Amino acid sequence: MQHADDDMPTHRRWADLHAGLVSRVADLCALRGYASCRAVCASWRAALPPPTSRPLAPVADGGGDTASRHGPLSLAVCSVHAQRWSRLLGLRQPSGLANATGACRCVGARDGWVVLAAANSKGAAAAASVVLLFNPVTGVEIPLHASLYDPNCERASPSTSPAPKVVFSPCPTARDLAAVSICRPNRLAVQRTTDGYSSAIVLDTAALMDGDDLADVAFDGNGRVAYCLTRHGAVHVLRLNRRRRRGRLRPIEIEPLVAGAGTDAAAFPAPYDTIARFTDAKNLVLCGGALYQVWRRPSGAGSAVACDQQLLRIPEGAVFVLRYEPPASPAGGSRRPPCWSETKDLGGHALFLGANDAAAAARGGDGAAELMRGDCLYYWASRAEGDYEAFVYSMADRMSTRLPPATGGVSSPLWYFLPAGAANVEEATTTTAMEAA
Repeated sequence: MQHADDDMPTHRRWADLHAGLVSRVADLCALRGYASCRAVCASWRAALPPPTSRPLAPVADGGGDTASRHGPLSLAVCSVHAQRWSRLLGLRQPSGLANATGACRCVGARDGWVVLAAANSKGAAAAASVVLLFNPVTGVEIPLHASLYDPNCERASPSTSPAPKVVFSPCPTARDLAAVSICRPNRLAVQRTTDGYSSAIVLDTAALMDGDDLADVAFDGNGRVAYCLTRHGAVHVLRLNRRRRRGRLRPIEIEPLVAGAGTDAAAFPAPYDTIARFTDAKNLVLCGGALYQVWRRPSGAGSAVACDQQLLRIPEGAVFVLRYEPPASPAGGSRRPPCWSETKDLGGHALFLGANDAAAAARGGDGAAELMRGDCLYYWASRAEGDYEAFVYSMADRMSTRLPPATGGVSSPLWYFLPAGAANVEEATTTTAMEAA
């Protein structure tokens, strides 16, 4: 005898849902709701990376009602499972840009903070800027000096100028911070604030760096020193001297990383001394106590053929990673000079390059490896449409793979990570959900 129940369709358990579908459901939730989704079961938790391990990027709103709904700051996360970018809901919006007349854009990010900048007067010959350090989780705002962002420089040559970038010291407060930006190809803007006393200066680096244009800037872990990278690969150390003496901040000091050399050309072994001249996209990274340079032949630049001591072809999109080897004196041997040498790995880290202060993340479990893969570089390339697309480069395979495109486009080439404190939101929500179960 056949029972009616035998003809009923078999329903799958919630835990058996495909990871892509779980990701789509969770991406419709704000931060607390996302954390609750991770508490449903082990398979959902494995499919959803922790909130603080998900790299985000600023996306364009497209104007109209969408822009008014999301506000000037809209961040999205890339889900490889779902093959899409989804806006992170529940973030706070800044109020310090209310008087700005130009479009707002992200020009820096670090440790849960973003730097927002906008022109303060449209069409002016020397438009003033509004620059703001903002935490979209807590809503804290810290005004920065206008000299850190020069919209005229960006408009002068948008196709050749790198995206604007402002880097800043860890754990910034209104009374204690340092910020540095490349406001012109050969000018550094520096703001130093100590015990509430603030000072800003623009440094002309042309003479100091043999006329070589600046390519990147990065802070060390304690915020006392910044490193400046030039187009040809020379690195200079910027000592900020944030201590006050007789009521004034001490002068800023700039010196080459390789002492006694205006450039680092002599520190590059062949063929990298030649490759340095044909890789226009350069980044400086501090990771695991080591200093790295990342060179790329940008998309759209075509392949380059150099003939120095040997014929050398540098294909479009080629990536080179070099590690700084400081001078050393081996036992019983002569002193080894400092040099840059190509490295085959990144110590298991994933590096995120862009207008943010380069972020290094160690590959972890618990769903964190959905996007973050060890010994990989995540970087941005400009598109003809005027926005940016993301790529991941594997050190092992020496291949770059394009990540899923963002609907509406990524407006600024930077990566943003939620601050460590956001994990407390997840822990509290997870505990409540498990107790209720």
